[in-house]
Amino acid sequence: MGITLFSSIILNKGELTQPPLEQPVDVALTLAMAELKARFIDSEKGVVRYSAIRGSQEFERYQFLTRALRPFDLRSLDTREKRLAFWINVYNTLVIHGVIELGLQHSVKECGRFFDRVVYEIGGHRFSLNEIEHGILRGNRRQPYHLWKPFGRQDARLEFSLQPMDPRIHFALVCGARSCPPIGFYEAAQIDSQLQLAAQTFINSSQVRFFTEEGLVSVSMIFKWYKADFGGTRDGLVGTFLQFLDQGENKAFLTHHRHRVRIKYQAYDWRLNP
Repeated sequence: MGITLFSSIILNKGELTQPPLEQPVDVALTLAMAELKARFIDSEKGVVRYSAIRGSQEFERYQFLTRALRPFDLRSLDTREKRLAFWINVYNTLVIHGVIELGLQHSVKECGRFFDRVVYEIGGHRFSLNEIEHGILRGNRRQPYHLWKPFGRQDARLEFSLQPMDPRIHFALVCGARSCPPIGFYEAAQIDSQLQLAAQTFINSSQVRFFTEEGLVSVSMIFKWYKADFGGTRDGLVGTFLQFLDQGENKAFLTHHRHRVRIKYQAYDWRLNP
């Protein structure tokens, strides 16, 4: 039976019982995430070993650090690069934390409104997954099929919204589904090259498939949901594909047929990526 109640689920409750941190919490979290990735995540295959993470020392350490986010000063993230890396990493591990904490077996769809309900308290504010993605990382843009922006004009969290929005975040955010991009963890000093690689990896994978004889490109549903982030038009999508495609037959085909090619959207596979 799926989880259907719609109350918020704050995952970083609890006392800070360990000694004070020797590093800023954002740095310590990045290191803890890297340890989780090294032991339990296969980025190339897009596999997360949720059952192995649960109960591990690495996950116990990570859970403690998430509690240290509660008093964290978000203004200490004093560059755009730090903010991008921090929020992408927090989003990706909050998804993993949510799947494990809620005991999900097959899909995040088992928990009603998973992306609205799963929450961390950070710097005295509560942030759901949707608020991190759409309010912070997408520059307070409406999520697909919604009428309102995540943060109103008087919302204190609006201060942390990233402007301008970088559309490459869509190739870095991992929602726990098999159709998501492969998971990675991001560092402020390398964030631009890492996002560039994430975009190239995604667009040169089966998420963008070419059927040249049919004049067709079959692409991830992400490009439909977030078309506005990629220019808002069909030509904007094609331009995005051309920007990140490797040199070769597919890029040559799309360059030559960019105004005639048909775009079809693939069904999204919401099964967990274990």
